[in-house]
Amino acid sequence: MWAQREQHALLETMRAAGPDAPTLCEGWQTRHLAAHLYLRGHRPWALLRGADAAIDELSTTLTEPHSYEDLLAEFSGSGPGMSGLVSLPLLGDRADETANHLEYLVHHEDVRRAGERPTDPRALPAEQELAIWNATVAMARLAYRSAPTGVVLVWPGGPRAQVRKDSDSVALVGEPVEQALYAFGRRDHADLTLRGAPDAVARMRDWAA
Repeated sequence: MWAQREQHALLETMRAAGPDAPTLCEGWQTRHLAAHLYLRGHRPWALLRGADAAIDELSTTLTEPHSYEDLLAEFSGSGPGMSGLVSLPLLGDRADETANHLEYLVHHEDVRRAGERPTDPRALPAEQELAIWNATVAMARLAYRSAPTGVVLVWPGGPRAQVRKDSDSVALVGEPVEQALYAFGRRDHADLTLRGAPDAVARMRDWAA
């Protein structure tokens, strides 16, 4: 449900941006992101042979607006027999929804927040924010497994979740979208506050840099 909605929103933003817009992914313009999303959804085996090479090869064909638009149309599922969504049947429908939702959410913000005039954070439905929070908490245990301190995620005015235990803990305080961006490595672009003992916060900042 939310994965498909976020996919549609991402596509609208990418169409409006065009093929040469900046993203938060280092070295990527929107055409590189389009290539990544298409390959992930429709030719994942190509990424296994070398993701960078496959993305670079496809992205070079997307410099013209019409070719970029055509690829986005295929990714959207408008082509025959195409869903546009990655399927993870071994993990079940819930994991499938969660993985795609976070993927599209983060990449949507990669486009929205890039460049000299980034777009302000969006107001999302409460149900979607809860889905983002639950998905981020689930994957944060892996994302922060090597953190130098304990890690507690805090949603202001909402729940909190300890995702890594240690004698010294740092609280990451922010809304669900910001938590997702920070966990996925977009730390300079996430509106998140770190709270805890000064030494623990400093170690966490050094690790996250």
